[in-house]
Amino acid sequence: MIAPDDSVVRLLREIRAGQQEHLELYRQYTQRALEAQQAALALQRRNWRLYRIVLGVMALLMAALAIRFLLLPI
Repeated sequence: MIAPDDSVVRLLREIRAGQQEHLELYRQYTQRALEAQQAALALQRRNWRLYRIVLGVMALLMAALAIRFLLLPI
C-alpha cells in the first residue's frame, strides 16, 4: 500500500475545512432567511387585520350615508 503524501493529506484537510465552513455559512443563511420569512408573515397578518378593520369602518360609513340620503325629503 502506498503511504499518502503529506501534501495530499494537507490538501484533503483544507478541502474538508472549506466544506465545513461552507456548510456553516449555509446554515446561517437559511436561518436568517427563515427568520425574515416569519417576520414577513407576521407583518402580513397584522396588515390583514388592519385592512379588515378599515373595510368594516368604511362599510358602516357607507351604510350610514345611504340611510341618511334615503331619509332626506325630496
